[in-house]
Amino acid sequence: MAKYKNLSPQLREGIIGKLFGALATRAAKKHIKNISKKDPKLGGLLSRANKAADDAEKYLASMSKKERDDFEKEKEAFLKTLWKKW
Repeated sequence: MAKYKNLSPQLREGIIGKLFGALATRAAKKHIKNISKKDPKLGGLLSRANKAADDAEKYLASMSKKERDDFEKEKEAFLKTLWKKW
């Protein structure tokens, strides 16, 4: 298992943000494979996150245009409430 040193909250958030950004760009499979070699537990968690992203994408693609538009409106409203708290 990999040893992590000096993991401040900002550093952790940055790493997690970049990894989920990579998941969104589909460049993650290669990175997850490399991470799995160094830290199998983290690699497994990231693989599941990647699978969940794929499933969500398929689900959204199966929605009708009206359902997607309604979902987008709800998502935007939710994100606005989150940003107000920051």
